[in-house]
Order: sequence, then C-alpha cells, then structure tokens
Amino acid sequence: MSDYDKYAEQLRHPDNPIVFMEMTAGGAPLGTIVMELFADVTPRTAENFRQFCTGEFRKDGVPVGYKNSQFHRVIKDFMIQGGDFVNGDGTGMMSIYGAKFRDENFELQHNGPGILSMMELFADVTPRTAENFRQFCTGEFRKDGVPANAGTDTNGCQFFITCAKTDFLDGKHVVFGRVLDGLLTVRKIENVQTGANNKPKIPILVAQSDPVQFMERAGTSEDYQFKVVLLGEGAVGKSSLLMRYVENKFSPRHISTIQASFQSKQVDIDGAHITLNIWDTAGQEKYHALGPIYYRGSQGALLIYDITDQRSFDRAKVWLKELQRALGDSVVLMIVGNKFDLERNRTVPLEEAQDHGDGSEGFIEKSR
Repeated sequence: MSDYDKYAEQLRHPDNPIVFMEMTAGGAPLGTIVMELFADVTPRTAENFRQFCTGEFRKDGVPVGYKNSQFHRVIKDFMIQGGDFVNGDGTGMMSIYGAKFRDENFELQHNGPGILSMMELFADVTPRTAENFRQFCTGEFRKDGVPANAGTDTNGCQFFITCAKTDFLDGKHVVFGRVLDGLLTVRKIENVQTGANNKPKIPILVAQSDPVQFMERAGTSEDYQFKVVLLGEGAVGKSSLLMRYVENKFSPRHISTIQASFQSKQVDIDGAHITLNIWDTAGQEKYHALGPIYYRGSQGALLIYDITDQRSFDRAKVWLKELQRALGDSVVLMIVGNKFDLERNRTVPLEEAQDHGDGSEGFIEKSR
C-alpha cells in the first residue's frame, strides 16, 4: 500500500484534498506535515488553503503561497501559527477571493492537537504573552472597549495548527482541516525556543508544499527514508561522529548542541536510494525531557558514551531501557563507545560495554 492510499483510508470524506508542508528549522530539514482539508464541510476555506499550498494562485502573474513562508508565532501547549507570506509577522492578509473572506461556518471543533484552523487578523495591537494571545483569539482582549482582534469575517492566508484541545476557540475560528501525519513535526516546532511576541528564535520555514510532488515520491518503492537519533550525555562526541559520517570532517572545537540538530545522508544500497534523517540531540540535563520528542518514530538509534566517562555509560544504559520500553522491536539500537583513542584514560571496561551489546543491540567502539 502506498503512502497516499494509507492517507486516503483516513479521510473523513473520500474527495477531501490532501496537502503537505515540508518544514525546515534554521535551514535543516525538520519533517513533513501531511494534512486533510475538510472540503466536505468548508469548501471555500479548504480551496483557499489548497491553492496557497500548490502555488496555483497568482498575483500580477506571479505565483504566491506558503512556500518559503515562516511559522512566525509558537505557543507551547496551544498552537503554532503560520501563513503570513505577505508581511511575515502576523499582520499580512490575502486570500484567493480578495483581501479577506467571510467565516464559512463553525461546524467543526478544536477538539485536540493537530487541528487546522483559520487565524483572523488582529487590529493594531500586538499580543505579547501567551495569555494575551489566547484573549485576542477569543475576543476577550479589548482596546478602548472594543475587541482587539479585527473581528469576524477577516480570514485570509494565516492559519494555525493546535497543539492541544482549544475548545475556547470554537465558534470563533473556522476549523478546515487536520494533520493526518507529521504531528511529531508539529511537536518539534512547538518546542523551539521563542523570543519576543512568541516568535521562534530560529526560522521555521515551509520549504515545499506541492502535493503532486509529494504523492509521486510517496509511491516510489525504491526510495526510502529512515529516521536515526543520536542519544548520549553532553561532550561524548555525538556531533563529531555525525560530522565525520556526513561530511567526513572533524572540528577540534566543542560547541554544545541546543535542543537538537539535524543532518541528512543519502546512500544507495542494492539499487535503492536511502535517505537517513539523523537527529543529534542535546546531552545537557535540562534537555533530557525533550528526548521523547526526537526519538519517537525512529527506526534507528545510536546510544553514545565516552569510554573515559563512566557516568556517560550509565546514562546510555538508561536510554537503552527507555527506548526498549517506548519503541520495542520497531527500532534498531546500537551502543557506541566513543574516544577509544584515549585508551589510557578508559574508565568503562570493554567487557562491560560488550555485555550490553550482546543482545539484539549492536556494539562498537569508535574515535572521532
């Protein structure tokens, strides 16, 4: 069964369009969000969004749409907002029907994460906190006694994807779709660091949004993508190993990874084209809680420790048990002892490490 057939089975109506967005963070691939548009309930709103995804709509003969636009506002446990390809900051408005169009209906609810909904334009006030923003969305926030959002019937190009149930928005924002696949990508965006006005500190960009290309690629049996995650304590050399594998380079400088970084590697095996999407997770203690966000859905994991640091090995054993419990047999695990060129400083006995790799997990020692 192709990916398209898999998605088609999930549609609430067989004729509803499927669109996608390939996301990047700071220029690095982040993942794909696949969405069903509820054309059976909100046909005008769905068509507006679909044409901005495909680039069919043109202004002055030039295609305009979501490609290369940013998600300009992120509020954890609430929503991620994008679609302002006009101004890029939440103030722009455009639709395929003119500057704006009316609320189509409020039949569907914001009943959980992954709901696709229209964002109405704000007036000349900028919400500065998450609670401010919630009140702007509901119309509670007022300026001179008047709701500070621009009111009903101000739909354009901007939209948001919910990260939780937000039923307080029901009857105020038009629900027109949902995430079929890629909620993990939404979660990654939800957890990026933000600054003033809840703007991500690194650009979160829609790199591609053409459903035709996506469906063609989804049906190609000789192309494969696998997600691999690197886990381990800080300073064990995860980033160095990744740089050596992907770019065949080594940097003597140590720069701590913030949350996670991402690289891809293409390999050809027996005529099949394989893309390895490799996530290098931060090792500092304050980022450990984010681990499940990155390893969820992985097909492979490298548990990396420093042979000169017993604590890093103990931590790798904890990751091993956690991955086995969370992912079961669906992930291929390998324990990697790094810095074996520092044998004279070894504190982790080779035999002890090998014992933990004797099961279904592999084991290897490497140097950067």
